[in-house]
Amino acid sequence: MADTSIPASQPIAAVLADVDGTLVNKAKVVTPRAIEAIEQLHECGVIFAITSGRPPRGMRMLVHPLEMRGPMAAFNGGIIVQPDMTIVDERALPADVTAAAIDTIRSHGLYPWIYSGAEWYLTDPDAPHAARESRTVQFQPTRASWSSACRTTTASRWSRSPPSATS
Repeated sequence: MADTSIPASQPIAAVLADVDGTLVNKAKVVTPRAIEAIEQLHECGVIFAITSGRPPRGMRMLVHPLEMRGPMAAFNGGIIVQPDMTIVDERALPADVTAAAIDTIRSHGLYPWIYSGAEWYLTDPDAPHAARESRTVQFQPTRASWSSACRTTTASRWSRSPPSATS
């Protein structure tokens, strides 16, 4: 079997970290320890990047304390943004795929949330888990009909609740 270990003399060029449970604690706050470690990476010339299942705006609160300098992967890589939230790359779902996914999600008694670019759409802001998600990502969803939210969709998330008769 081949030796796949990295030689001790090879410097670390980049570090990619997840957000929730890695850089922020259960209260969704960046820890001083994380800030200090990232400062040390910057001082050593190591590229630091983050990835998350969060929407881009849900990572905005990390830009300043972590001194983010390069692209950030939101939606688990579905969209790449610069620290100023400029979109670098986006993998949007076609509208017909989005509509079919929403229909399937709703048929199983789940309540879909739609993220498109920097926006978060849902038909009921009081839906289960919406308040917790708002606290986590630090912005409020936009109330919308599914037809308007589905036009250009990057990703969807859902929480368990019966579909609304009006959505």
